[in-house]
Amino acid sequence: MKKYAIAAVAIALSSACFAQTSVVSSANIVGYNKITCPADEYVLVSLDFEGASNTVSSLFSTLPQSSQVLIWDAGSQAYTTITKTRGGWGTAGTNTIDIGNGAFVKSPSATNVFFAGDVPTATNSSISVVDGYAVVAFPYPADVAFTNTALAKNASSGDKVSVWNNGWTTYSRTRGGWESATTNLTIKVGQAVLFEAGANASATEVMPYSVD
Repeated sequence: MKKYAIAAVAIALSSACFAQTSVVSSANIVGYNKITCPADEYVLVSLDFEGASNTVSSLFSTLPQSSQVLIWDAGSQAYTTITKTRGGWGTAGTNTIDIGNGAFVKSPSATNVFFAGDVPTATNSSISVVDGYAVVAFPYPADVAFTNTALAKNASSGDKVSVWNNGWTTYSRTRGGWESATTNLTIKVGQAVLFEAGANASATEVMPYSVD
């Protein structure tokens, strides 16, 4: 069985600016969210907005020297660790974090990271999992019950989802469906999860708000 391990801490997130409503009044509405990063602790984050550059250098430009970003490579089943030096993020800073994926962030001092951009208005958006582990996120800036996602509904027996809350909590899919405790799992804006699947697959998530 493939193994994974990473130290992480509870995720502290603010909601996107429009997240309390189900109607987006403009196709060009701008959203944002703030992610709190305690000193010397890993935080699992996801990007929910379009338009702005999604490179490590751009997304985490304000982080201090010695900060780290860990990007999970689902193909090699390994992390790529990028460290900010006195000269910046270097060539590795061109690595990207796409909507529907996530990364771990660690700062040597307490700080906030702000993500901003256009609210996605595509009717649906696909995310992918692999035979093994994938770091994935709901591809829209809205809180969502995990069991309401296409990812959860299309999962196979034996698949697992893990979230961080002062320790890893893992939920399993059985032949009868997701274990009962999974109904309490809500994926927050800006939060990614670790998904373990037995085969490559994709899930098409539907936009959870309407656009006037």
